[in-house]
Amino acid sequence: MLNELSRIEMFVTRIETVGKHEETSGELNKTIAHLEQTLLAFEVDNGHADRIENTSGRVMLRRYMIRTGLAEMFPKSSEYLGIELVLPGGSYIEAHFRHMSSINQLTSIALQLQNDIKLTNHKFVAHQVALLYQCITQAGPQFSKKYKSRVEENFDALKEASSVSDEPYLPIELQAWLNDLTTDIVAEALFSGRPMSQQTPDAAHLSQYIDKVSSEGAEGGMVQAA
Repeated sequence: MLNELSRIEMFVTRIETVGKHEETSGELNKTIAHLEQTLLAFEVDNGHADRIENTSGRVMLRRYMIRTGLAEMFPKSSEYLGIELVLPGGSYIEAHFRHMSSINQLTSIALQLQNDIKLTNHKFVAHQVALLYQCITQAGPQFSKKYKSRVEENFDALKEASSVSDEPYLPIELQAWLNDLTTDIVAEALFSGRPMSQQTPDAAHLSQYIDKVSSEGAEGGMVQAA
């Protein structure tokens, strides 16, 4: 779900920059349709079928993004989907969008790393972590104070482990460290670091869902390595 919202953000930005293109528009519509189907399955699996009764996929998606706070996390996607955001006025609007763009990029790279550490070839992971480090810095002190030192403490070991062969595979402890790091970053980005008790029920549920999926992914990688 989060990866697809990131893709929508990217496609909308591309259309704004270079204009409408048949291939880009097609991929954008396909991604939105798949996201609506994913959300439908998510709501049904979690006992909320009443939320989707007599409701279109687009309306359901809008409501969900507003309830969970994802609408502010992905402002371009929200605008494209017809969500009206209450944003700061005047000269603060551009600053708000720049900040949200930095957070979105940070989240996208963290999610991509979570997927890539499940693979059997970790050749480019160190490069991706270097990009993650840059995004942490650009995202502001809220992130740099917490996460720059966490990247620095293991980056040399990560770089060495990912360059030992043409198809390197990171040690389990480095995989676990990277999974924990990226999970914390995603939770911080999406939920502003608020304790679970201070989140809305829907946001808390999504946060728990992210932790569950990430934990299962890490355990799967360990089983595969064994």
